[in-house]
Amino acid sequence: MKTALLLLAVVAAAGQSAPPSNPPKPAPPVYVSTQFGLAVQVPKGLSYCPLPKNWTGIEDGTVLFITAPADCIDKPASFSSTRLISGFAPSIAVRYRKNAGRADNFDDIPPAESSLQLASQVCAKPEVSSQFKLFGQPAVSCRSELSGGQVRLVLLSLYASGRHLLLLDLRTTKDRLAADSKVLESVAEAVAVCNAAPKNNASEKAAACPNGKAW
Repeated sequence: MKTALLLLAVVAAAGQSAPPSNPPKPAPPVYVSTQFGLAVQVPKGLSYCPLPKNWTGIEDGTVLFITAPADCIDKPASFSSTRLISGFAPSIAVRYRKNAGRADNFDDIPPAESSLQLASQVCAKPEVSSQFKLFGQPAVSCRSELSGGQVRLVLLSLYASGRHLLLLDLRTTKDRLAADSKVLESVAEAVAVCNAAPKNNASEKAAACPNGKAW
């Protein structure tokens, strides 16, 4: 009886097809979020996984792959910064959202009043970096060790007079950290605040957003 049940389980598993996948594509040279007034002049050599066709969800960023993943899994996700892949590939997630309060299981967390306070919600000991800059200022950073020899390095900043927040989230391995940190540095320097509607928002000091879109 046990043998029969085992065979049935194997047959059922074999009948389940893997989700469809597509190869990654070279990242376009410009990423623009008109909704959040943010533009990135993307360094050459990076790749990305396009969102599924007819995707409907919440725009909160994208993922730049330093080393192209084997496959992009074509499965819808609720947030645009979620890009499913096969295996692991070093990447930099560009995430942004409104600087709004939120509730966790224990407390109501108010909007961050500074970039350092924002970072304290991500790690216990944030640091003001001497290497990385965001919006022309030294970036606040958080570093953590992950399982499997992986490392996470996050740069954080408030922008647009504190109305929005930005995270650049590098995930790589210890042996690649020095080289991939240089890529993170290039991406951070290429991020700029932009004005999506300069005619309607003449008081905004930021330059008009370049031609481009969120992808």
